[in-house]
Order: sequence, then C-alpha cells, then structure tokens
Amino acid sequence: MYKKQTKLLLHYGLVTMAFWLLCSFSAIAGTEKAVIGFNKAPIQKVLETIGDVYKVAFTYDPQELKGSQTINLDRKERSLTEVLKQVGDIAGLRFMQAGRVIGVQKIGGQLSSPAPRTHREEVLISGRVVDAAGQPMSGVSVAVKGSSRGTTTNANGEFSITVQKGEVLVFSSVDFASQEIVAEKTTTVTITLQPNEKALQEVVVTALGVKKEKAKVAYAIQDVKGELLQKAPETNVANNLVGKVAGLSIYTKSTLYENPEIYIRGQSTLVVIDGVPTQTDFWNINPNDIESVNVLKGTAAAALYGSLGINGAIMITTKKGKAGGNGVEVSYNTTTQFQAGFLRVPKTQKEYGMGWNGYYAFIDGKGGGGWYDDYGYVWGPKLNQPDPSTASGFMEVPQYNSPYDPNQLFEFQQNGYTDYSHYKPIPWITRGQNNLKNFLQNELSTTHNISVAGKTDRSDYRISVSHTYQKGQVPNTHLNSTNLSLAGSLKVTDKLRVESSIGYNKQYTPNYPETGYGPNNFFYNILLWMGPDVDIRDLRNYWQPSGGRTTSGGSFIPYGVKDIQQMNYNYSWYNNPYYLAYEFQKGYTNDVIVAQLNATYDFTKDLQLLVRTGLTGNNATSEIKTPYSYINYGTSAAPKGNYRVSNASNLLLVSDVLLTYKKTFLRDFSATVSAGASNRFSQAKSDFAQTNGGLTVPLAYNLRSSINPLSVGGSNPDAGNSRVESQVGSVFGYTDLGYKNMVYLNFSARNDWTSTLQKPYNSFFYPSVSLSVIGSEIIQMPSFISYFKLRGSYANISSDVSAYYTIPVYNSGTSWNGTPSLNLPGTIISPNIKPRKTISQEYGTELRFLKNRIGLDVTYFKYLEKNFPKDVPISQASGFNSIRLNADEIYRKGLEIILSGSPIRTKDLRWDITLNYSRLRRTVKSYYGGEDIRDGVKVGQRTDVYRTWAWERSPDGQIVYGSNGFPKYIDHVVNLGYYNPDWEFGALNTIAYKNFALSFSFDGRIGGMLYNGVEQKLYEGGMHPATSNQYRDDSYAGNATYVGQGVVVTSGDVQYDVQGNIVSDTRKFAPNTQAVKYIDWVFATYVNGIPDANMYKRTFVKLREVTLTYNAPQSLIKKTPFKGASFSITGRNLALWSDAPFMDPDGYEGTSLADPSYRNIGFNLNLKF
Repeated sequence: MYKKQTKLLLHYGLVTMAFWLLCSFSAIAGTEKAVIGFNKAPIQKVLETIGDVYKVAFTYDPQELKGSQTINLDRKERSLTEVLKQVGDIAGLRFMQAGRVIGVQKIGGQLSSPAPRTHREEVLISGRVVDAAGQPMSGVSVAVKGSSRGTTTNANGEFSITVQKGEVLVFSSVDFASQEIVAEKTTTVTITLQPNEKALQEVVVTALGVKKEKAKVAYAIQDVKGELLQKAPETNVANNLVGKVAGLSIYTKSTLYENPEIYIRGQSTLVVIDGVPTQTDFWNINPNDIESVNVLKGTAAAALYGSLGINGAIMITTKKGKAGGNGVEVSYNTTTQFQAGFLRVPKTQKEYGMGWNGYYAFIDGKGGGGWYDDYGYVWGPKLNQPDPSTASGFMEVPQYNSPYDPNQLFEFQQNGYTDYSHYKPIPWITRGQNNLKNFLQNELSTTHNISVAGKTDRSDYRISVSHTYQKGQVPNTHLNSTNLSLAGSLKVTDKLRVESSIGYNKQYTPNYPETGYGPNNFFYNILLWMGPDVDIRDLRNYWQPSGGRTTSGGSFIPYGVKDIQQMNYNYSWYNNPYYLAYEFQKGYTNDVIVAQLNATYDFTKDLQLLVRTGLTGNNATSEIKTPYSYINYGTSAAPKGNYRVSNASNLLLVSDVLLTYKKTFLRDFSATVSAGASNRFSQAKSDFAQTNGGLTVPLAYNLRSSINPLSVGGSNPDAGNSRVESQVGSVFGYTDLGYKNMVYLNFSARNDWTSTLQKPYNSFFYPSVSLSVIGSEIIQMPSFISYFKLRGSYANISSDVSAYYTIPVYNSGTSWNGTPSLNLPGTIISPNIKPRKTISQEYGTELRFLKNRIGLDVTYFKYLEKNFPKDVPISQASGFNSIRLNADEIYRKGLEIILSGSPIRTKDLRWDITLNYSRLRRTVKSYYGGEDIRDGVKVGQRTDVYRTWAWERSPDGQIVYGSNGFPKYIDHVVNLGYYNPDWEFGALNTIAYKNFALSFSFDGRIGGMLYNGVEQKLYEGGMHPATSNQYRDDSYAGNATYVGQGVVVTSGDVQYDVQGNIVSDTRKFAPNTQAVKYIDWVFATYVNGIPDANMYKRTFVKLREVTLTYNAPQSLIKKTPFKGASFSITGRNLALWSDAPFMDPDGYEGTSLADPSYRNIGFNLNLKF
C-alpha cells in the first residue's frame, strides 16, 4: 500500500546522501585555494573581498592606505598566501597574520618594520578571552602592537604569550571591537570583547529562509540560540522553548510520549526547517542539531508561505559544517535526567475504605452484594476499627484477597447487620498508604549525540547521530528515538552553490500509557477509586489462579487458566493496574524523514536564482493488544480480548523557485526585488483492521485469530482505509527598499490556487506591506538612548479549507439483508464557501539604552478574522441539521513586551536577564445572520467565556441554600469568567563568573479559569482528604449533622439576563442552619454537574529550568585529546506555585484528568576534539 511513497522517500534519501558524501569528500580532499581576481579595484575593496573569500579579517589605519594604487590581478585560483604576496608587491604593503586576523602595514610608513626589541624585562601574559555573555572565544588574535609577533586563543578562549615589559597587546576578532592592554608584569587576565556596531546588526532568518538584518525587519520576531536548548534538553524539544519567546504559548504534558500544544498568539503554527515547511510534532527534531530558532509571530512575517503561514512560523535553522583545528570538528554530547519526586500530585484520605454509605463486603466483585460490593466508590467503613470479638482485634469483613471456600458461608457483622459470604472475613485495616508511589517507577531519560563536521573554502559537511531513551513513570512503558542527520554544501563553480540536508528519525515504543479520564488511566485507577484498604503490591500477580469459585447464587465459575481472567479488587469498573501495564499493550512506531535540496546560481553579483525542494514524510504503525477479561466502565468490553492494527502515512512535498535582484543605487538607496513560484502537495493515507468478537486463542494477537469475520460496513466497521490529497500552486514576490540605515520598506504579494475550494473561490490574492524606521539614525538621541526603531506592518492573508470539506460525502449505513447502504450527510454544503481571511495590523518599537545595556521591544497587534467556514444549525424540517458556509467575524488583539538587560557587567562577572510578557484577547465582531448574541456571548464580548451552570450566590459571593439544606443553582447557564489567562510571562537569567555559568528561568500564566476535574472526582469517589471527618461518621450512622456554609433567602427575588448577570435583586438573607447528611451534601455539591465548586484561577508560576555549567580550562585538558569540555548540572520543573490543588495547571485543558507532574534533575557533558 505504501510502496510508491516508500520508493519516493528512498529515492530522495539516496540522492541527498550521495550529495552529502560528495561534500564530505570535497571537504576532506579540498585545498585552501580559491578563485579570485581584481580589475582596477581600490585597496579597501580588495581587502574586503579577500576577507569574504578566505574568511579572514584585516586591521589597518585607513589614512595610511589613502592614495594606494588600484589593483589589477588576473582571475585564477590562488591560496591566501599567494594573493597576499601579489597584492602586497603591487600596493607596497606588508601583511602580518595571527590566526584569522591580518594586520596591514604600508612599507616605508611609520609602522613599516617591527619595533626594535630591546633587552627589557620579559613578562608572561596569560589568560582567557570571553564574549559579552561570558562564553569563551576561540581564534581571537593576540598580537604585539607594532610587531609581527602574536598568538591566538584555543577552543576554551585561553592564550599565553611572552612579551617585553611595556609592550601593548591587541586582542581582536571579526565583528568585535579590539581591546588593548599594556604588559607591565607577569599576570593572568580575562579579556571581554564587545560586539562592534556592525555585529550589533543582528541577522535573523525570515520567510522563505531569507536572512536579513533585524533592523530591516518590520514585524515582531524573536530568536532562541541553539545552545539554550542543549544543556537540559527535553525528549520533545518544543518543551525547551517554554517561556523563552513572548507570544509563544506551549502547554507541556507530563505523560510519556504526549505531544505539547504549541500556539503563536493563540493559534497553531507552521514549522519551517532550513527554509522548507514541514509537518512535525517536534519529536523528530534533535536539539543538538539546532543552530537557532527564529519565531516569526505575525501574518506579515510569514505572508510568503501563504495559508500555511497565516498564524506565523517557527523557523528552525540546523547546524552546518565548520572546521576545527585540523579541518574536522568532532563533538560529543550526553544528557541524563532522573525523576526527582512529584511537582504536584493529588493527596488522598487514608481512613476509609471501599464501599458505600459505610458498608462493604466482597461477594463476587461484580455488585452481587449490592451497593457495598465493589460498586466503585470509596465511601465504605472506617478502617482500623477495634473489635474485641475477632481474633485480630479489628473489624473483619470479606475482601478481594480473603480465603475462599465454596462449601462454607462465613458470617460477619457490620454496623449492626449480619451477612454471609464464601470469602472469609479478614481485618479491615489500612494496607495501601502509598499505592501510587509503590506502583510507579522513576522516570529516566538519556541522550547521546555525536557529530562530525568539516569545512573548506568550497564545501562543508556535518553528520550527526543521536539516540534518546526515556523510561516512563508507568511500569513497562518507554520510548526509543534515534536521529540521523546529514547536511552539506558544495561550491560547484564560482556561480553555483548546492546545499542539501536530510534528517531521519525513528520513534519506537512497545507500550505507552493512556491519558485522560477512563479505566485505562493508571492515575485514575489508583488515586481516585482505589481505597486505602487495597495494597497495590498484592495485585502484581494479575492473573487469577486455576480453579474456580461459587457465586452467592450457588453457581460455579471456573477461573480457567492463566491469560484468561485478571485478578483485581473490583470486577465491575476497573482493571488491575499491573494487568494494564503488562498486558494491555499500545505499541507505536513512527519513521520520519525531513529532507531538502537547493541550488543557488549567481548570474551576477546582484542577480541570484534559488531552486529548492523539500520533503517531509512519515509512516506510523500502531498496534493495540487487548487481553482477555478487559473491563470498560462496568461492562466486559472485551471478555475475549481484541487486536487492532493501523497504519498512517503523511507526505508534504514543497518545491519553489526564487529569483532575487539586489542593487544599491544613488549611493544611499538599496533595493531587493524577488519573484518566485511554489507548489505544495500533501497526502495522508491510513488503514486499520481489528478483530470481531475477540480472539480465538488468548494472546494470539493477529487478525486471523478473530472469532467472527471482519465487517467492513455500517457505522462501526472492523476494517477500513482512507486517502486524502490536496495541492496548492502559488506565485509570489516581494520588494525591500532601503534608504541609508534609516528607513526600510517592504512589499510582498502572493496568489494561491488550491484544490480544496470550488471555483471561483479557489484562487485568492493576498498582499502585505511593512515599514521600519531607525529613529536613532535620523534624530540625535539623548546619550542614554543607544538605539530607537519604529515598525509597522499590514497583511491581508487568506487560507483554504481541509480536503473534501466543500464536497458532500456519503456515510456508510446499516446493512439490510447483507446489502450495504449509504446515508446522505446531515449538512447542506453551500457552493459559495470562500477562503478564510485574516487582516492583520502590527505596530512596534525597539529601544536600547545605556550603550546597549538595556533593551525594550514592544509590539501591539490586531487581527480581524472573517469568513470562518463552519456548520450553522438550521431547522430539521428541512431534512438537514445544519448548513456549511462562511460565518462570523472575530477580533484577536494582543500586546507583547520584551525587556532585556545586563544589570552586572564586570571583567569576571556578568548577569544577563530577559523578561517576556504577552497578552491576548479574542472578541466577537459580528455573527452570521446579524445576531446580537449567541450561546450567551454578545457581539463585542470575549469568546473564551467559561459558560456553565452555577450556584445561586448572594451579592457578597456566599452560596445560597434552599430550605432542604442543599445549595441552590441558577436554572440557566451563566458566565463564570474567562478561560484564557490575562497574561503570560517568562524570565530568563544567565550569570557567568569566570569558568562558571548559571542559568535559570521562570515562567507562568496569570488569571484565567480552569475546572479542576481531579478535585471533583476525589470528592465523588470519597478519596478527597477533606472527606475524612466526623460528619462522614455521623452520616454513616444516619445522622444529619452537616450544615453547609452559606445563606438562605428569607424574602425577595432575583432576576437574571440571558448571560446570567443580575438585573434586579430584592433578596434578604440569613445564615443557613439546616443540617443534612454529609455524604448527601458532597454529592449535591460536587457530583451534580455544577462545576462552580471546582473552578479555580489558572494562575501559576514555575521554576522551569536551572543549569550550572563549568567550562574546563585548557590547563585541565591540555594533556587530553579534547579541545574543549564542559559539564552541567541541570534541573527542570523544580518548583510550582499555584492555588489550584492536586494538579499542575501547566498544560491542563480542564476537560479531563491531568497526570501528576514531576521534577527532573540530571547532568550534561559536552566534549570537543
């Protein structure tokens, strides 16, 4: 079925690999020569060209080179040494090289020869050179001023040089301001080089992979350096981006192999790897392969990607080849992280056991004894009650692990009642104090990565291999992920350069845990419904032994043999957790390939053609093995097991061509004009099959073991397949205009033709325009303002719909006498469905203060989203339920603030901090049909309202009780608050001191509402710690002693509008005094479908990451084969502050149970050789 697609992936991979091998061989066998020549070129231009070609930097006095003759040199292949000699002979210059920095002297000038050496005292100057962030700088030139003597720093930024006392040492590196010191005595120094003004013009990756100076970019963009993701990497690298980018929301999950949710400004987003749009959930991305991540936040930022980029884009740039000291750089990185306890886990009561209303007895485990026989609640008798009439001294009742005698009925007493069971009564005592802890295993993850890279003047290559193993918290769950990436580029001629990369990832897990509320959730089973009378360790042998048992009715039920019937404390509602872990297997394998191949041809220095194609494909296989006696919500869902296998493959193929012309004219003006075309093809295929009626033989997991023939008809077939394809063709272009370093204006336009919409709406055009003004280049700013920029953008973007969304599709119906039938869909589809449209405006400013010590970036955005394709209800008298058309208009507005600074910056100590803040609001602009209100939300109001049933309350917020002593609820739904947070934030800190660096980050959300389903279920099940009280005992005894805190209405009335707002209130109140049974109050308050009692603020603050790194000095590793070494101690998810009990609000959707979150502590080792 997948033969054709597999052949395509294989062909693409082989071509890319062959190209990579060519690059690597070229790099290994290449020389340091390059083709170069000049025609009447000024000497400054000659030096600039030599620097670009041979990757060196020149230092010289411009005044000294004035009047130098122009250079004529025929164009041919030369080494750096050859070209310097020839240029020097022509221009009368002498060159002095130290590493990659070359000093230039005019022969006959003031510095024409080295200063004469006298017999002054010699001193040894040694130390380390670091950048502004405290990171070591390799290859820095350390030269004696006025001479040709010098050295360079090693991989750890260290140097040592002997000079004469009083001589001046010059430290210089490309893109950094030089620094000088006077050698007065033997000493050790630390030199910090600051970026020069040119280096401060940060380069970012924008749409289509085009690199631009950030000053020219007129929309919000924020980048994250790859090294920030590699010290404490998560198995899913998206989790490492949490809190690092304003406006990027990531909802993390604590369960093994569960995808994080990723949004830019509240919308799911496009991911682009090396300029090619991809389909990825980030599991296939190796953090050690990432050079940088640039987040393009607005629609204007990604307008050139068409509808794919309607919500912005995450641009990932991978590492490329670079040379080490011997032309090859080898790096090894390993990370190990251990679980270090729970960050937030539900607490449970330990005083009461299974049962109902104070009664419990195990009769047959299926409710044969009524409410008190394993009915599913933990509202049973109090544990550890003394009873002098028993041999144990405690109250004794029949239990799941009692001795069984089919020939004897045992008598037992409970709350004054006498009953009988074939199970012998045993002490009713606390056995399971730490059931969750005793069941789970410590989570562990390890990653090993090795990379080899090389580079010459004509080619580069890089190969990286990594493997990650993650052991889950649940026994018998783990994940293996292997990555292989190859990247290379080759300068075929002076005009043609070819680049390619391919990444392959294989994910495999034989079993991963199920999440959400349900009988397969381990935490659900153990924390909510397993009483402390059960010791989970007793359930490890999860198969019942051979033999049988007699029911209370006298019938004999055989146990059978192993692999037939699970052993558990309950046979009505829940499965044995060990049985689920080791027998209910959910296996998954996913093979992912991401590849791209591009060629760049320079017709002239101003005209360039880029041809590129990229492919993302995956093939996933899932197997679900359901064993015999599987239980699902009180029914034997699969008494004889089940087997299901499914396959799914996805393919995204994007090809584009881009012609670009760049020109500077009239000295102060610059222009870049690009035009291109693109084609995007996507395909998704899937099939599945499962047994019918169970398995003929236990554990025989294959389709041929199906008891009944497989059915392919009806609404629930046992087998089926699907295939979905779509295609988009596009033309696009953009123009960048610049004036000096002051003003930059950008225009872009695109037209798409999509296969998913009907004519004439399948063709849509969308433009964008943006403006950037560097105010600090136009106006003389106060001395404390280093940089000032204003920016604004406008975009009008359209997007298509999913495949077949506008085409009626018949559904399979019930078979009649073996004849299949088809059902007409219940939705009428309008023939006039248009593409969804987003009109965006964005305004921002960037400021830097105090010589760039402090930075401020502020962005305001406003989107109008219209033409939402949706199904609108209609009268069923029409024969249909709804009509599909374009409806509604929504505003999306927000604010993003980034504050960065360096509070401390000394020779040995530096502290850098970045604060991110973002706020998002959605409001209704209009409804389809001119409605003013829909579902309780008026035009102009927020869309994320939490609208549900609620208690009636007094003006001061107290719950109103009825005369029966139970809370009263309003007879219609009301607005309780808003789901989304008021704002989100992140704080990143890095403190560097000599060879040490400490980084730590906080993030969180403030405001918003969530429904705490964990707390609600703890109350319902009788496991909430607050249910362990005297009122519970009174309730068991039939006494009504609990009085709910609140008020009763003594007179008057209250009126509400349709949104639940009070429009009139004449009520008078008095305290509630009506006593009720506690168990009845709990169910009336927490189990009646009124979520009011379980609503909490989403607010939380989390200490997300702490990393302490030590960079080994050269003195420690100089006798080793390593050129560099660092060791880090890491911690993630270390602390949480939140008012919501029993749960971690981070990543919690509020609709299902959240698994307990945990801390991770580990280490990272990085070696270079």
